[in-house]
Amino acid sequence: TLLAIFAKDIPGTNQVGVFLDDQPLLAEDTVRFVGDVIGIAVAETAEAAIRIASLVEIEYDEYRPHLTIQDSASATGRLIHSSNIACSHQVLKGDWEAGFKQADEIIEGDFSTHHQEHFYLETQGCIAIPEADGHVTVTGSLQCPFYVQKAVARVLDISLNKVRVIQAPTGGAFGGKEDVPSELSARAALAARIINRPVKMVYQRKDDVQLTSKRHPFEMHYKIGVSQTGKLLAADITLQSNSGAYATLSSVVSYRSTMQAMGPYVVPDIRVRSTAYYTNLPPTGAFRGFGSPQAAFGHERIMDLAAERLGMDPIELRLKNVLHPGDLTITGQKLNVSVGTEETLIKAREASKWVKARKSHNKSPRYLSGIGAASCIYGNCLGAAGWSLDGSAARVQIHRDGSISVAYGLTEMGQGALTVVAQMAAEVFGVDPGRITVVATDTANVPDSGPSVASRNVVMSGNALRDAAEKLMPHLKAAAAELLECNEGDISIQDDSVTNTAGGEQAGFTELAEQLFLTNRPMDVMGWWHVPPLDYDSQKGLGEAYFTYSYATHIAQVSVDRLTGRIKVEKVWAAHDVGKVINPAGLEGQVEGGVVQSAGWALTEQLQLEGGRVITDNFSTYLMPTIRDVPEVVTIPVEAQEPLGPWGAKGVGEPATIPTAAAIANAVSNAIGVPVNELPITPEKVLDLLSTVEVP
Repeated sequence: TLLAIFAKDIPGTNQVGVFLDDQPLLAEDTVRFVGDVIGIAVAETAEAAIRIASLVEIEYDEYRPHLTIQDSASATGRLIHSSNIACSHQVLKGDWEAGFKQADEIIEGDFSTHHQEHFYLETQGCIAIPEADGHVTVTGSLQCPFYVQKAVARVLDISLNKVRVIQAPTGGAFGGKEDVPSELSARAALAARIINRPVKMVYQRKDDVQLTSKRHPFEMHYKIGVSQTGKLLAADITLQSNSGAYATLSSVVSYRSTMQAMGPYVVPDIRVRSTAYYTNLPPTGAFRGFGSPQAAFGHERIMDLAAERLGMDPIELRLKNVLHPGDLTITGQKLNVSVGTEETLIKAREASKWVKARKSHNKSPRYLSGIGAASCIYGNCLGAAGWSLDGSAARVQIHRDGSISVAYGLTEMGQGALTVVAQMAAEVFGVDPGRITVVATDTANVPDSGPSVASRNVVMSGNALRDAAEKLMPHLKAAAAELLECNEGDISIQDDSVTNTAGGEQAGFTELAEQLFLTNRPMDVMGWWHVPPLDYDSQKGLGEAYFTYSYATHIAQVSVDRLTGRIKVEKVWAAHDVGKVINPAGLEGQVEGGVVQSAGWALTEQLQLEGGRVITDNFSTYLMPTIRDVPEVVTIPVEAQEPLGPWGAKGVGEPATIPTAAAIANAVSNAIGVPVNELPITPEKVLDLLSTVEVP
């Protein structure tokens, strides 16, 4: 089989944009970045496919690319799309101009962050199999099977029930396998449909890095007004991000960074304006935190600059302004419960011996030490902008032998979801976790449960399992009452046993399952949970942006080599309000992984591009932290329970990575005595900053 496939061969819609129809599956008239796919070469071997591709000749009319935010924003001639603006959001609360007039001090700062490559160990890949009657089955390394299902159905012009998507064991994602797998899967399915044979598509590392989405670079301007006592009175914030050639998840990133632009603090009067600009670079999209780490870098650096101006301890300044129950967020949302920010600040301060560390401030002839703090707020699940997608399912099937199968709509990608889902299922049914098998996520097993993003897994799956248990438990208790010959109200199912609490008689859960089967009672149920409606004004950015929030404070201790400029992160204290700890080991793993990933973004990772082409496309040129760079991480749980969360739990996967870079930048600023307002903080930048001051 030797074949080249182009846009004209697509039977359906040539479009894979997630929220905007701006991204063709196969480019037709225009290519917008180095990585736009023009055609698909299909062959028996990879070598043969590469040979076919080399025979294709393409003529281009070149034009000057827009590679930066400034280029894109100022363009008046040839635009990348109908406009160079991918999306925009804002928050308009109160009278910020009047607020600034009341301020004793006005502090301003410009901050910038850079690309980050996901660099999951397993590259993008999938297999598409054409089935009878026009069906197609896709198995792939992916985190959002329902996105893939919709993309394949649209491209092939078939109904959703003819597309089955199965998540294969996935070796890391971090957001990089949210929407990108829709592209691969749709291309593989198209080829499979045309040749009527299974097709496998797997990216080589250099292709994966060049073609797939990254973390958005941000350029930010912060202006805040404070009283002499340290109270925040007003803020005016401008966020600009580089969307790359297509919008992908930019609308989500822009929305989230806007809603959280001033962190976990009370600001009476505030304006936030966020704009994502198209450029001729690889697209930027979902990456752990969805714009929150960039916003946190901005709001936590400006808080430290304000503390310095006021001559105040940085944590004291934060405690003066932090959200408490009854306070309003920057969008005007009143928070009544589950607000643990203050406790994260206090516990992290105590654990790190902050006051002593700030006073000692050890400076040896060669090494400068510093300590810095950063806090964050993180809206759980998809928020008002994605509310329609914010439901999730869990299907529970009890087998005759007492074993239980659980199918859920979200995915395991290394974060420990399978363990937590099994734990929660065992808890709601009162059985030993060994009875539970969590099956691979499959669109044929459960309804569309939205994307596996935004730290949704515990909250959504846990609540769906509780709903399943509520539906099935009356049947279990009725069968148990017959089995033990007692009243249903006296039945207790826990610790893997069924007990008549009135008489003391007991039976095993296996016997109960057999009784269910013999009495023809339901043994299979679908649970569902959707985030409650949110009252939100999208024009002004006011109201309930998210149904609940997670909070965190990270304190970083660093050492700076004044000879080489190298920064070593010695230790990080990470206090997280997770509502309720479901799995302590899983919590520690998430926090430690998030800290290291964010430390890499802060210090070593630099995506280098030349004319839009990525030149750091392998592990030897893109410098991620190694085991020698990993600091000691102290995880400090805080449990401000959320009534709508399962057992009071909230998300932690993304908050784990949000405050670290800002804490490191604050610590380095503290060590060298010069503000660090740009990421990454490379040795060269440190030496440049040190050259501007006289360090004793």
